[in-house]
Amino acid sequence: MRIGIFSDTYAPDINGVVSSIVTLQNGLEAAGHEVYIITSHKSLLHSTREGNVFRMPGLELKWLYGYILSTPYHFTVKAEVEKLNLDVIHVHTEFGVGIFGRLVAKALNIPVVYTYHTMYEDYTNYVNKFNLEPIEKAGKKIVMTMSRYLCESVMSIIAPSEKTKDRLIEYGVKRPIYIIPTGLDMERFKEENVSIEKREAIKKQYNITPDTKLITYIGRVAEEKSIDIIIDGVPHIKSENCKVMIVGGGPNLEDLKKQAKELGVMDKMIFTDKVSREDVAAYYLISDAFVSASTSETQGMTFIESLASGLCVFARPDEVLDHLVIEDETGFYFTSSEEFAQKVDTYLTYSDTKKKAISDKAKQVVERYDVNTFIKDITTVYETSVEDYKDCYIIKSIKASNDCMKLYLDSKKYNVEETLLVSLDDYTLYHLKKDDVMERYIFEALKDREKILLANRLCIRKLCAKDRTRKEMYDFLIHQDKIELNIKEINDIIEGLEERGYINDEAYTIMQVDRMDHALVGKKQILRDLVQKGIPYEQVEAKVKTLDEDNERTKCEQMASKYMMSIRNKSIRNKKLQMEEKLYRDGFPYDLAKDVVNGMNFEDDLLQERVILLKTLNKIYKSYSKKYEGKKLQDRLVKYMMNKGFMYDDIIHAIEEERENNND
Repeated sequence: MRIGIFSDTYAPDINGVVSSIVTLQNGLEAAGHEVYIITSHKSLLHSTREGNVFRMPGLELKWLYGYILSTPYHFTVKAEVEKLNLDVIHVHTEFGVGIFGRLVAKALNIPVVYTYHTMYEDYTNYVNKFNLEPIEKAGKKIVMTMSRYLCESVMSIIAPSEKTKDRLIEYGVKRPIYIIPTGLDMERFKEENVSIEKREAIKKQYNITPDTKLITYIGRVAEEKSIDIIIDGVPHIKSENCKVMIVGGGPNLEDLKKQAKELGVMDKMIFTDKVSREDVAAYYLISDAFVSASTSETQGMTFIESLASGLCVFARPDEVLDHLVIEDETGFYFTSSEEFAQKVDTYLTYSDTKKKAISDKAKQVVERYDVNTFIKDITTVYETSVEDYKDCYIIKSIKASNDCMKLYLDSKKYNVEETLLVSLDDYTLYHLKKDDVMERYIFEALKDREKILLANRLCIRKLCAKDRTRKEMYDFLIHQDKIELNIKEINDIIEGLEERGYINDEAYTIMQVDRMDHALVGKKQILRDLVQKGIPYEQVEAKVKTLDEDNERTKCEQMASKYMMSIRNKSIRNKKLQMEEKLYRDGFPYDLAKDVVNGMNFEDDLLQERVILLKTLNKIYKSYSKKYEGKKLQDRLVKYMMNKGFMYDDIIHAIEEERENNND
């Protein structure tokens, strides 16, 4: 693969990021990959190239331990990078060169992998000089927003530790995060690979005698490293000929020297300022132990390097160190300056055998940081990112669609257009923007949510036309053919509609009971209708019981009057039976319906009944006389007419009249 590594810091700088990059570069090249470094240098005028290393002009920020800030775009370097035909860009820093790497990747359609090296929450002191709480909160909020934005603009994120991954997830990062501890070239820290001459030269330079017990810190000399805690502990160290050496430079160097002078321990301190990266291993190997009070590490490379050198480690508790510093086996934890001094004294009293056991264990615990495993894991992330990038979508345009956003996308791989409806929450959560790249896994996740949005829209449209119960909407969603929803999704949609007030079975019950009551519907029918619609029986019953009993009879009488007017051409008996049946179906108690019907005046119907009887008989007589005659005909006619509710005597009399008329 052809890999571009973009970083604001690179050799000869000495820090954890540089160590990681150099280890990565060497390992990748040894594995046969082509690696190009794009970084910065202290110049405001021109860019340079040294083999595969491109250096862009930048401004040194001495107050920020020599950080070189570069402008985020360089046309000349961009043209050079374009010629490299890179497969992947790996960004290691957030600002100048890091921004440049992201811009180049977007312009050239190259996937970006981003290693999150620095816990910026621990660096807000650089903008909060007076330690003001509002500024501290604002600073951490900015860090969270910035980190989330930077992580969401890449294909994959590499976190050096579980601690870092957890923090990014807390920030709301949704991109794939791979935990890959920075590898270490263990050979660099073996005694046989560091010349005795080099070690002796360092000892001579700082007047380190054979009987000196040397506790060493190596790294940036900055406030977040809490080196002041170490220096505060020096006066409490009781062991003779014990010195503490601070190897490295940074913005806090002079303050720490001043602190040591005020404590009267300058004779027990060594401050080296910056040293060559090539000499770092020698500084470890001339030491008896390593110390760091920092809790701002994402992985703790100096801890790993010191353990690889076989040193006992003194550290403050930090989850990053859980598998590295094992109490009294590879080192010691301390929570205060006094405890640091006490544990140094304890260690220095150990026998050579005990110290060797700690040294052997220290080397053992860092074996998992072998550079070959590191390179293999990183290469897998590169390959995955390249393949995933080919399977991505480009957001071509975005339009508002009611309470959602409609995205129009092009597939990079299949050259097809897609549309995607997303909620405003998801639109904000995933930081979707025009011309951005959307990974397939995000597309598929949002496509899956799209059916929920469409189902919600259908439900709201239906509910706006007419109020409905939870059960009615559940049945509606169950029978949707175009949108396949599982039971959980349906329940979630229903619950969401309830939360937003579109469905409210309690309010629906109250409204429908009142409506049906005014529509003269009986209590039992009200109960049946609402229970059938999914309202709990007890809930409907409780509301129905509040209706006035006297009003129930009044409603029954009013409905009976309507039926009396509408039922025609029936015998009085059949008319009563039909009215009672209708009233019962309307939900009125049978006894009440019967009592109301019996109490009605049917005098007008009585006058009409003979006319109706003769008319009905005449109609059926013609039909039956063709099949039957004599007594059989009469029996058939009587049976039919009695079924119609007419009285026997009236029927016989009418039959006789009909015969006489036919004989005439």
